[in-house]
Amino acid sequence: MTRSHGSLWALVCCLPLACAGAPTPTAPPASEPAPTAAPEPEPAPSAAEPAAAETAAAEPEPAPAPEPPARPKSAATIGGVSISEITSAALVEELRKLGWAPPDTAVGGGTVGKYENLEIGISNGTLAGLVEIIRPAASPTGGSASMMAPKDQKGMKEGRGAVYFDESTEVLVVVTLAGKPAEAKKLLEKLIKKN
Repeated sequence: MTRSHGSLWALVCCLPLACAGAPTPTAPPASEPAPTAAPEPEPAPSAAEPAAAETAAAEPEPAPAPEPPARPKSAATIGGVSISEITSAALVEELRKLGWAPPDTAVGGGTVGKYENLEIGISNGTLAGLVEIIRPAASPTGGSASMMAPKDQKGMKEGRGAVYFDESTEVLVVVTLAGKPAEAKKLLEKLIKKN
């Protein structure tokens, strides 16, 4: 039987008993004291429905969500700071020490999805170009948009200039100088210290 038929069946079978009423209790003889009504015990919960207190005790509190594993830092550094953590200000300062960051250095970049990039316009007076770092974001953004992974960008950018890619930490550094890949490679080698 389906649930609705079962409920209807219970209603039809129990209705005559409810309408006829329960038999009238007879009064005890006068010689016997009247029994006192004992409080009825609460009905025990059915096996299908445990008591609320038992349910709360039986179900352990959910464990807090584990924090995502810490991403390893790149062993390669720029100015003594891991490429995974260097800020644009620290990168500009290091480029300035190498003679590639004029006072009006352009700084750009941003975070899209789980990756971020830093872009620094560079010039030494005769050559101009760009230093770009693409890496996992410290604070990823939500939404469905995402930047292309550094390993995928590596192949696209190798033809434009010098590239350093740390596969274990997904860090990509690209140096491009207008039409001078050999000069870009020299600057990249001076900029990055591989440990």
